[in-house]
Formats: sequence, structure tokens, C-alpha cells
Amino acid sequence: MKRLALITAIMALGLSGCLKNPFSTRGSQQPVGSSGTWETPATPEVAVRNLLYAYNEKNIQNYEHCFDDTFRFSAPQDSVEAEAQGNGYLYQGWDKTIERQVTEGIFANFLQTGRYLDLLMVPSADYPDSIGDSTYVIYRDYTLRTIVSDTLGTDTTTFRGLAAFHLSQSAFSFWSIYLWEELPSEVVVHNWAQFKALYRTR
Repeated sequence: MKRLALITAIMALGLSGCLKNPFSTRGSQQPVGSSGTWETPATPEVAVRNLLYAYNEKNIQNYEHCFDDTFRFSAPQDSVEAEAQGNGYLYQGWDKTIERQVTEGIFANFLQTGRYLDLLMVPSADYPDSIGDSTYVIYRDYTLRTIVSDTLGTDTTTFRGLAAFHLSQSAFSFWSIYLWEELPSEVVVHNWAQFKALYRTR
């Protein structure tokens, strides 16, 4: 009898360890999809802010989600200069696939030890945002800084310029970027388009 009671007690303890406590608090679920900072792009400003977050966090999935499938990147001034130097292909046919390939290369490079990438974007004082019926153009002055440190020292490069992000609404009323223009400048020495072109492989 004592032996039966002991076996019953042991089985009860084992089962209780497998069962959930109905009064315990529920653990938080892991987010579905990509990690990182992401806001629902219910406004054009949020869509561009998501791009900023994704770039600084080097999150390629979130970055790619900022763009429409019809996305194009345009840098007219840099394209003319590249053509004159025999590198015109650098800015030709720049679609969403090229944007992802280029940015994957950038992120992979700056995820390495001793490499740092920082992007800052602010509304342009000279170009107010333009609102249409179902389109929107956001102008952002940007500063992109890269730092590379190795045994020979530290190299810091700053890229500055003005970007125009053209956005449209999807069927779910979310905004995405369908055109990104690097606007010409006579005073900027190094811009974002030139930085991105360094990572383009035909």
C-alpha cells in the first residue's frame, strides 16, 4: 500500500511539472518577421523614418520593406560624371534588386569590427515637402558618416547632400518609396549616391 502511494505521488509530481500553471503570467511572444525598429508606414514621414532606422541598424529586411516593387534610384549629376569617366553603368537600371544588393554589401562591410556607419536625416530648409492626392515627396538633408579603424589608424569620411523620396500609397494605405533622387549640388564633395555606387557590382 505504501509502495502504491509513493508511486502515485511521484507520478503526480511529474505530471505537475509538465502542466502549465493556469495562474502564471504569459510570456511575451517574439515579433513575427524582421527584428529592429519598425513603425507601420501609415504616413510618408514614418516610411522615410523606417529607412533611417533600418540603415543605422543595418537591417536589410526592414530596409527592403521601405521600397515599392517599382522602385528606382536616380542620381543625374553623378551619372553624368560617371559616364564621363567611363563608369556610366554605375547608375543605370538601378531598381529595387540593385538597391538591395548594394545595401547588403554596405551592411556586411560595416557590421565588421572596427567599422562604424551613422546616418542623420533632417527636413530640408530650402525644399518643403510636396503633397499630392496619392503621392508625396519628402526632402531630407542628410549626413552619412563612416569610420574605419585598423592597425594603421582611423579613417573618417562624411557624405552630405539632399535626397528626395517620392512615395505612394498601397492598397492598404501604407506608404512606400518608389523613387529616390540624389539632387544635384555644387558644394557637396562626397554624397550618398557616390557612397552607394562604391558597392555596386554590375
